[in-house]
Amino acid sequence: MTQRSRQLSEAIRWCALSVLWAALVGASAMLAGLAAGAVALVGFGADSMTDGVASAALVWRFRRERSGEPDAAALERRAAVIVGTILVGIGIYVSIGAVVALADHSTPDSSPVGLLLTSASVLVLPVLARAKFRLAGSLRSVALRGDGILSLAGAALAAVTLVSLGVNAAFGYWWSDAVAALMIAVVLLREGWATVLTRPEQPSQ
Repeated sequence: MTQRSRQLSEAIRWCALSVLWAALVGASAMLAGLAAGAVALVGFGADSMTDGVASAALVWRFRRERSGEPDAAALERRAAVIVGTILVGIGIYVSIGAVVALADHSTPDSSPVGLLLTSASVLVLPVLARAKFRLAGSLRSVALRGDGILSLAGAALAAVTLVSLGVNAAFGYWWSDAVAALMIAVVLLREGWATVLTRPEQPSQ
């Protein structure tokens, strides 16, 4: 087995773990966020679920290359477009939710389930993101880097939710949740657009 084959297998494992995490956490976080009226928590749940979709696309992409697909660059390009489009879509979704929350002066309620999920995600998602970034460099995969950004954005949204709920409870800053979500949305939009436009390098063997 070549070094690239081993790296492809490792990338498949990490992306599969992301799919499992998204299935467990994403839907639960979205439901908890909707119940609490917390924009950042809803955005975190949506990000987690779409991160799972992006990771599933990458499992497909890396398995195809590992099985001998001759045009790895074409596979990478398709995966990059999928991941980049998801990044942009989530960025738009979170932006709209944050603007609506600011316009309505919405105040997030406390959510024990949301706090548990976001606390766990602050610990788990950076580990997934770090592994994806490391392998993205070795595999020269723009798509995997984009998926790593999704995982890191999920961790950031989780942290933002924890902080904003605490700030609102302590100081009554109702706008902190929405403003923090807007900051995350800007990063998602920028990185998503860059991922869609970047041309993948020819992978080395």
